[in-house]
Amino acid sequence: MPDRRSRGEVRNGRLQKVAADLFLKRGYEGVTIDKIVELAGGSKSTVYSKFGGKCGLFISSIENLCRESNEPLTKIDYTGLNLEESLKKLSFHILKLITAKRSVELHRLAIGEAVNCPEVGEAWYTHGPARTASIIRSLLESRLDELRKAPIPIERMAVVLHDSLTGDVLYRLLAGVGKHENDTELERLACAAVDLILGNVCSDVR
Repeated sequence: MPDRRSRGEVRNGRLQKVAADLFLKRGYEGVTIDKIVELAGGSKSTVYSKFGGKCGLFISSIENLCRESNEPLTKIDYTGLNLEESLKKLSFHILKLITAKRSVELHRLAIGEAVNCPEVGEAWYTHGPARTASIIRSLLESRLDELRKAPIPIERMAVVLHDSLTGDVLYRLLAGVGKHENDTELERLACAAVDLILGNVCSDVR
């Protein structure tokens, strides 16, 4: 399919991609606008006019990286699967996402820079973890007939499942004391988390 974006959109996309790669590799302070423009093309004036400067481009890059990571989760096919099976499939893919090397690097980068620039933390949280949790919530809301009424709101249930998936596994990777698990182990972890959450909220309908 031909790229229908304007030249400006293509140029800006290139700037964001190159900037994201550099920020992940070198950190915010280790990247200059000159280096981004040198590798991506364009001009410094474009960075300032379209993104407001280096900080704006950094925030935009964080948002794009989060969107790219979450996009595959929105395209999972649940045909023929009940709620439990669907949640386990989604949870497995979430674990694949958050344990990927690029995702761990993005997490470190965003949290590290959020201290000095809260907008960075907000962009990462909104387009990263909060967006992932909203995908879980959408799946739960689409299968209300398989849930019995529970005192826990669905949005909270989604956050609890998200946090149970990302907690220990991600903390270990961030601290550099964990290893990247294989698909079999990630699937086991995903199933355990879903079983824990659904144990109190699933109806007898399967």
